Amino acid sequence: MVWNWFIRKSSVQNKFLIASLVLIIIPLGLFGTISLQISKDSITSQVSQSNLKMLGQIADKTDRMLDDIIAVSNQFFLSTEVNHAFTQAFDPSSYEYAMQRASFDQMLSNSIYSFNRISFQVLLRGLNGFEFPGNGMEETLSQPVSSYSDKEWYRAAVYGQGQIIWVTEPMPELTGVDRGAAFYGVRISKRFESGSPTGIVAVSVDESSLSDLYGSALDKAQEIEIVDANGRIISSGHKDQIRQSLADRPYYYKIRDYDSGYFRAEEGGKEQLISFQTIGKTNWKLISYTPTATVLSSINQLQKIVILVFAGVVLLAYAASYFMARRLAVPIKRLYNHFGRVELGDLSVRLPVNSEDEIGHLTRKFNRMIERIQELLENIRLEQERKRHAELQALQSQINPHFLYNTLASIRFMLVKHKPETIDSVIVALVKLLKQSISKQDELIPIGEELEMVRNYLYIQQVRQGDRMEVRYELEEELYEYKTIKLILQPLIENAIFHGLERKGEGQRQLVVRGYMERTDICFEIEDNGIGMDLGAMESEAAGEQDGKLVHRGGYRNVHERLQLNFGGNYGISVQSQAGEGTTVLIRIPAIHKWEEVRTR
Repeated sequence: MVWNWFIRKSSVQNKFLIASLVLIIIPLGLFGTISLQISKDSITSQVSQSNLKMLGQIADKTDRMLDDIIAVSNQFFLSTEVNHAFTQAFDPSSYEYAMQRASFDQMLSNSIYSFNRISFQVLLRGLNGFEFPGNGMEETLSQPVSSYSDKEWYRAAVYGQGQIIWVTEPMPELTGVDRGAAFYGVRISKRFESGSPTGIVAVSVDESSLSDLYGSALDKAQEIEIVDANGRIISSGHKDQIRQSLADRPYYYKIRDYDSGYFRAEEGGKEQLISFQTIGKTNWKLISYTPTATVLSSINQLQKIVILVFAGVVLLAYAASYFMARRLAVPIKRLYNHFGRVELGDLSVRLPVNSEDEIGHLTRKFNRMIERIQELLENIRLEQERKRHAELQALQSQINPHFLYNTLASIRFMLVKHKPETIDSVIVALVKLLKQSISKQDELIPIGEELEMVRNYLYIQQVRQGDRMEVRYELEEELYEYKTIKLILQPLIENAIFHGLERKGEGQRQLVVRGYMERTDICFEIEDNGIGMDLGAMESEAAGEQDGKLVHRGGYRNVHERLQLNFGGNYGISVQSQAGEGTTVLIRIPAIHKWEEVRTR
């Protein structure tokens, strides 16, 4: 009854106020709740990504440390003195043996000095009984090398053919006692002649060297661990966790099966943000644990403030909606609708300016923007049209002056040696070539005309060179019904003759012009048996080099750019060449009759 009375008796203003209040509270309430949740998700995502980035940096540092370990190993593994110690009988009481061990001590000292940020020890064990360190006079606690053959790490090292392998399990059989090393880099030295093992070069690395890599990067309540490929912890801020296994954790499969990532999971009785990154050289995993409660502590405090702010915003929004709804909504909606028309391509849209406030200024700027867009589009269209026209005109006028000079000089020379009919045919071919390349204004011409231009050009060149050049045409008949842009073959043939065939020494000069269909494309091949070229030099030219030996290859670039400009990125030219063997240039164009067919592809 109260609702019915309100509908019938209350003013329109009250109805608007109540409706606005309902419409504002519900969306803002949902917005606030969803925003807080999104914020929490965003913060956890950002923290996880930040942790992942940090782990990536630590992984890089670890890889560099492993490179240093490899460098230390190389100093001993590649040392002729070590190989000599592994393969020769030794007398622990001899002067030579003492000098040999002094040399190894010096090598170790140099390595420790060079890589002083790493805590490591070098272990040498020869099949002949040689051991380092140790003075060779006392009984050692390590087992004989011959007893290692059943150890998995030893078989892996032998199979590694001198490559270093990383062992994370204790190796008391090698070290005598468990020295607490985090891992070992082990290699097997072999005889060069037979390939049989002669000894072991191992580098043991203390866990402190690993913890130093990430210790300074830890935030409050954050933990980082390094586990090997089997899930065994080899380094951790909690030393009592070292050598324990993570393989039984329900989330471990995510870490095992992926190179990097992050997720939430329970660990240590708390929800944790877990990020992990693979160390490239060893396939070990860097794992970061950050309590979710620590990450979201600030957002939880903010949530209380947001609730208070929400109440104030509702009141302000209610009041503002009352005064501004009709003032802003109508003209903005009209402007929005016209934007939609512009988005669809209607640039004739204009809005009346009914006020001098921000809405009026926005409307006026909208009208100016549309006018400016129209002007810019027209300018771009005209500029592109002029550019294409100028480019075509420039290329059409590029009959090589050297060619004209050589041709006219040849005609003068032929006045003495050749018949008038031959001279007349050369002049006729030259006139036709000049007429075809200069007088035509249409961008698309029949392929037959392009090939006729090629035939006229090659006729002149054959007369110039006499019997030294053989030209062969392999053209499919169906090509002639299509059209193309002008001057795509003659510049390439000119390059083939002047920079390939004419530089050829003895032997017949051959040039083949092929044309064939390939599905909806047309392919031309210009093949010569000239001197070929260095394709690396062409790439250098494309990067900006313009020395005299490479200038002629601008013809390739000119034709290629015109084809791509007119037909798109799928078309152009490609060059295959080998110095001294010849060159083949492939030209690919679409099979079209008119420009509209290019746009529909």
